[in-house]
Amino acid sequence: MERRANERDMRILVVEQHDKPSLGVVGETLHDLGVEWQTVWGARGDPLPANHREHGGIIVLGGAMSALDDEICPYFPALTRLIRNFAGADKPVLGICLGAQLIARSFDADLHIGGDLEFGFHTVAPTPAAAEDPVLGHLDGPLRLFQWHTDHYALPPGAVRLATGETYDNQAYRVGRTVYGMQFHFEVTGTVVRNWIDATPELEERVPGYRDWLPGQFEAHEKASHIFCRNVTRRWIALA
Repeated sequence: MERRANERDMRILVVEQHDKPSLGVVGETLHDLGVEWQTVWGARGDPLPANHREHGGIIVLGGAMSALDDEICPYFPALTRLIRNFAGADKPVLGICLGAQLIARSFDADLHIGGDLEFGFHTVAPTPAAAEDPVLGHLDGPLRLFQWHTDHYALPPGAVRLATGETYDNQAYRVGRTVYGMQFHFEVTGTVVRNWIDATPELEERVPGYRDWLPGQFEAHEKASHIFCRNVTRRWIALA
């Protein structure tokens, strides 16, 4: 759902990599705050804006492709330039999973393609630096958040690591004042994940038996994930 309101003189640019919405709880929170957003659908070939001027921030969402798949996603080079453009204008940037990897690429960090699969709710723990961070300072201890990825990244030069994980160290980071990359999917709802599963028939082969234990993980951890997501989204928007 896209929202138009007068509460904030700003509009967020949202980049979706596939053809079904995945903004999830981030979108619900933006709606509740009265923040307008415009969605660009990468899979549909929507053109990206040339620069940041018509938007107050940018959110880059996840996808099944790698952050180096320019042949599949020919808009990636333009997207990485646009990320740098928003960052240079001191406007908020948020990347989730693939989005975090694309931010890392935008700032010339090394990408690691095809690592171990991390799937389901896994523990994410704040680093000491997170305590003073304006967006993640409310995360006062480990939290189990949804993961679905094999690719990862090194931290961009000068970035601050804000959260670590069980398998991958760089779970959240900040570049400068306003640019945030988060490897975990804190935005998900059960519907979003079901859409992803429906589009991934090979998942049962890669994660045998996940249908038996994944519903229990959602029951145990989804509420805390949603609270965390709403807090992050509100604090991220406040950077503008």
